[in-house]
Amino acid sequence: MSVTGPTPLWSSHAPDQRGAALPMAMICLVALSVMVLTLLSLSSVEPQISQNLADTARARYLAESGIEWAFKQVAASPVGESGVFAANLFSGPDHLPDTTDDGQPTGVPGQNSAAMLTTLGAPSRLPSRPAAEGVYAVTVRNDNLAGDDRLTGVAVDPGDKFTDRNGIVIVTSTGTYRSATRTIQVVIKRVGLPPFPGAVNIAGERAEMFLGSASSSSADRVDIDGRDYDRSEVLNGARPTRLGIQTMPGVQSDVEMSYEARVEAPFDDASICTGGDCSARTTAANRDARLGIVKGRDQSSTSVTSGLGAIGPDASLNPAVMTSFLSQIASNPATRAFSSTPACPLVMAGGVGTATSAPTVTNGCGLSQMLDLGTTSDPKIIHVRGDPGATTPLTALALSGMIQGAGILIVENGDLEQRGSLRWDGVVIVTGPHVSAAFRAGSATTVYGTLTSMETQPRASAGSPSVFIDDDLDFRVRASRQNLDMTQQMLALHTILTWKER
Repeated sequence: MSVTGPTPLWSSHAPDQRGAALPMAMICLVALSVMVLTLLSLSSVEPQISQNLADTARARYLAESGIEWAFKQVAASPVGESGVFAANLFSGPDHLPDTTDDGQPTGVPGQNSAAMLTTLGAPSRLPSRPAAEGVYAVTVRNDNLAGDDRLTGVAVDPGDKFTDRNGIVIVTSTGTYRSATRTIQVVIKRVGLPPFPGAVNIAGERAEMFLGSASSSSADRVDIDGRDYDRSEVLNGARPTRLGIQTMPGVQSDVEMSYEARVEAPFDDASICTGGDCSARTTAANRDARLGIVKGRDQSSTSVTSGLGAIGPDASLNPAVMTSFLSQIASNPATRAFSSTPACPLVMAGGVGTATSAPTVTNGCGLSQMLDLGTTSDPKIIHVRGDPGATTPLTALALSGMIQGAGILIVENGDLEQRGSLRWDGVVIVTGPHVSAAFRAGSATTVYGTLTSMETQPRASAGSPSVFIDDDLDFRVRASRQNLDMTQQMLALHTILTWKER
């Protein structure tokens, strides 16, 4: 007899797995299909994404190219009064106010006052490249709208759409490539030159001038002229005229004499003899000859005069104004700065027989290099810094040989001594405590623009005259709006304050 045990519990409840393979295969097939479709979709979209990124990057570079181009256009734009931007910068390419090209959007709702720099409706392409490779369009406007201070960092310009009063403009460049666009907005500031009321400005705390006695009999070799000249020596009678010599208003306290009278004294000298002839007729003729050296705007009117009337006070140029300007120049990376000390004084030697704009600069302490003094098409800023703590007179810069240059030549905290031949187009500034601009016998100096010699220390001890014009030389300083504008339009006097992209 056989005994059969109970059936195992697991055997009686085991699921029937027949047919499960098909649903699992279908699920895997669907999942794989979704993955394949996703990969196929991404493979078609990614090139478009990549193309969009490349187009956007290209549009951004086009916008940046527009900013670079616009920076040069803004810098070269006409100069208004006090060195600011003239109105026609804001009137568009047609230079007519309140037309379509100066009624462009500003980004500020309800304000369409921006002017095109590029041609309206025809954005600029890259040089030598077709428009199909991308274009940029650039506008410029004054910073006179409400809220502009948040962009510029300074108070809103009190002027209007066409009137700049602070030397700041807002430039917007939009680059376009295919369907991609990028916009860059920058704030550009023009560092204004100080006002130069005279051809020669002796606008410091002391106002001494020396004029050699020989100038009486050879007055045609010395000329200080505030009338307006082109650099080619053409007199432009219709343009504004400056004083022949400017001084600060008021009294020089250490001598109880006005600054103006101190400068007038060597010209208004009736005691100069000629060859031992001290007759009244001779001394009067010598006085007249010396007075005839100075010409320019009459200090009391707009007419042109000569002599004492062309020597007058003007408060617009003073040590505080000059200090502010020099602080901006010193921080500019385009400024060529040189140190000069009593132990290592700077000497600039020019050519022999031919003037050069690349003289050799030495200081006797290892420095010896060629220096580019610029041209009227590429002016430079040259800044020589003497030692403000020197206890003895310091000739911070001595010139010899034949030299020419253009732009701004600054000698600070030391004397300028000119013994060679110098032609300068633009601005020459000598400033600091106990300083003098000295033009020695045998030298030949021609400045078209302006010359300033400024003592910055009140009640400075007596020293060399602010301007020293020796006997037996050639000395000419003539006002030139053309060269002052050229100097004001230097790229080095313009800077980008802020940069915003979108």
